[in-house]
Amino acid sequence: MNIDQINKVYIKPTLKLGYGYYLIQKSLIEAVKNLKQIIHGNVLDLGCGVMPYKQFLLEAGTITKYTGIDLANSEYHNKVVPDAYWDGYTIPFNDNEFDFVIATEFLEHYYDTAHILTEIRRVLKPGGQLFFSVPFIYSLHEVPYDHHRFTPYALKTTFEKTGFISSEIYPRGGFNYSLLIMMSLWAKQAGSKGFIRLCVKFFMFCFHKKLIKNDHAYSTNTLTYTDFQNHTMPSGLWGYAKK
Repeated sequence: MNIDQINKVYIKPTLKLGYGYYLIQKSLIEAVKNLKQIIHGNVLDLGCGVMPYKQFLLEAGTITKYTGIDLANSEYHNKVVPDAYWDGYTIPFNDNEFDFVIATEFLEHYYDTAHILTEIRRVLKPGGQLFFSVPFIYSLHEVPYDHHRFTPYALKTTFEKTGFISSEIYPRGGFNYSLLIMMSLWAKQAGSKGFIRLCVKFFMFCFHKKLIKNDHAYSTNTLTYTDFQNHTMPSGLWGYAKK
């Protein structure tokens, strides 16, 4: 992907992507904007894919080195070649080497969460941070390597057990985001057609702005909702874990 294509999908997403994918990418770039304010030093992008946020984050002017790493057989490499490859088990860098590790939409694809978090913590400097995002409402993807849908409590407990001293976990939208994502996925992927599909698309067209606005308490850029209780329905999660 070239810069223009990356910007249209990841940096400045529009409804041309479809309602569901638009909301997913919208919530992700809002989280990355928060990261941009604090990122610095030596950065590792783990499972980097096309490194969609690299140029955007480099604009901060605080990154001294940015390294993208991925599996050798990744489907993305015909578009963007990573800076380094790994075996999917051991991150091939020294202990205490990075100020930040970025793992966007990555942890759900790694079966042994405790192992990979231990590896991430190993390569982080003392005081270094992991920036992560994971889906909560989404269809199976990249099968058979789609292993988890995390709750905030599962993430917090695993961060603690793998030695991170603190973590911050935020929602990427609530019930309304989740509703729109599910409706969009149904309309696009469930083989729906005819009048009912048109009704669903018309509903999203008419009400998506109001639904998004009313979901404000759970939006990515609010940074106030961390008290996940019964019946909360985040569309996804993001945050930081500190070594």
